[in-house]
Amino acid sequence: MLKTKMLSILGDSVSTYKGVSNDASANSTLIYNPYYYQEPLPIEKTYWKLVMEAFDLTLCVNNSWSGGNLSGLDNPNSGVNRANNLARDDGSTPDLIIVFMGMNDLGRCVDVSVFSVDYERTLMTIKKKYPRAFVCCVNLPDRDIVMKKRTELFNTAIDAAVKHAGENFFVADLFHSRLNNDYYYMNTLDGLHPDEDGMRMIAEVIKESLTQHYFEKE
Repeated sequence: MLKTKMLSILGDSVSTYKGVSNDASANSTLIYNPYYYQEPLPIEKTYWKLVMEAFDLTLCVNNSWSGGNLSGLDNPNSGVNRANNLARDDGSTPDLIIVFMGMNDLGRCVDVSVFSVDYERTLMTIKKKYPRAFVCCVNLPDRDIVMKKRTELFNTAIDAAVKHAGENFFVADLFHSRLNNDYYYMNTLDGLHPDEDGMRMIAEVIKESLTQHYFEKE
């Protein structure tokens, strides 16, 4: 029997779930990770569970932090630092990694130059620590006309970091999906966090990218 592929996630609140993204039995550093999602949203309806089900993946580590920025080298809870903890304490390492961060950096007006440097640093950490992993970087959605230009700048930084990281790194293009502008708000719980339909649309974008860049190459 073929071993199922293992998936790790580096994320913010959109990727959290109670008892999973703070599961210290998987990785002891997760113990204090704050979460947003829990019941009544079924875990099976989260974007990452839908992706796992579609490709028969096993969860390695979901290291997501509600409210977390990717940037902030001096903050141990930032994504750039949590990228060091995407393997299980039992030594299991991911075959696939989803990086889905940046919305909090954008909303808090982090300078794009800072975000760019830290995103590249994050991918370089992942490349060094998990050299066999394929890495899917989800870009930021076009969810607010006021922030559109800054979102495009952030996504340009993501594209550049992915290109610099080289082979096995690729983008899932959420920005150009149908989950945008007013339609984004219509598919959230609070204007920011996706509801079941929003999660499903995110999953579809990621599944398409994984099919193109990973599973078709196997």
